[in-house]
Amino acid sequence: METGQDAMIESKDIIESAYGIKIASIKPCRGGFILDTDRGKRQMRQCQCSENRILYVHVAKVHLCRNGFSDIDTYAETVDGKPYIDIDGQYFVMTPYIDARECEFGDDTDAIKASVALAQMHKSGIGFRPRAGLSVPSDLGKLPECLGKRYDEILRMRRKAERERGAFDYIYLDCVEKFITLAEKSLDILDGQEYDRLVSRTMAEGGICHHDYSYQNILISPSRTYITGFESCSDEIRIYDLVNLLRRKMRKCNWDIKKASLLLDAYEEVYPLTSDEKVVMKAMLLFPQKFWRVANRYYNSRRSWAQKNFTGMLEEVIAEYDDHIRFMDRYDELFE
Repeated sequence: METGQDAMIESKDIIESAYGIKIASIKPCRGGFILDTDRGKRQMRQCQCSENRILYVHVAKVHLCRNGFSDIDTYAETVDGKPYIDIDGQYFVMTPYIDARECEFGDDTDAIKASVALAQMHKSGIGFRPRAGLSVPSDLGKLPECLGKRYDEILRMRRKAERERGAFDYIYLDCVEKFITLAEKSLDILDGQEYDRLVSRTMAEGGICHHDYSYQNILISPSRTYITGFESCSDEIRIYDLVNLLRRKMRKCNWDIKKASLLLDAYEEVYPLTSDEKVVMKAMLLFPQKFWRVANRYYNSRRSWAQKNFTGMLEEVIAEYDDHIRFMDRYDELFE
């Protein structure tokens, strides 16, 4: 199916009829189209998700709005109550047009706003239970298994590097042992009782984990911070999002513990962390996620042009190591 501006204009009558609106103009924008309607500006985009996923995301957003967090890209409902329309076998969703810029994690003020908005979203998500009949995307309880598999892959890639002995392989072999040690420390912590207790509490309370809390999904205007891009949201411990935010910020500031304190203080002012969450966060932050990801992508691509790019990325990860270790050595000070 054609999904360009011409095709969208051709579908104008279908959209108007489905949503009960009048459209004055349709203009392309990144990721979709801006519609000028008799109810104000709207954004429309194709959604690659399944119908079940769209419905799950929609009820999650409705729950957030009903519980006090409305700075999100809610799906508009059609006249017959659906959060999407089907145009020639493709799903499209309509959301409010948000006039705001993307978050810049390198800027402390932006990062703090992102942390506060995340805490507000998590707090409003408490008690979320999707309606019967919806399949629930969930990674809850799977973290030790997931990181265990990644640890095994780091070991497997070490054996591969020993056989292949290219430029990337030599650099990998030169540093892999210290990253293996980090992974083992992380898994040892996850093997404690804290993770299991946290999973049980999350199951009992209900909640919403965004699962893709990146700069392009955090939009900042002079007065508000919006969270968008909920298509990956799932049933998962809330600190998954907070750890992602911290990692992204720390890589912008050489793992400066004072910057981490700014974000955590802002988050906890809205929604305090439990002692179990602080322990599990330590395990998650310890794990050499970026080291695993760069090596995994390299050994799975095996394209000659990729070697130079991935070698540079691996050297960046290695350059971060000492700052990361210093940060982890002082991690407990963040909560004193």
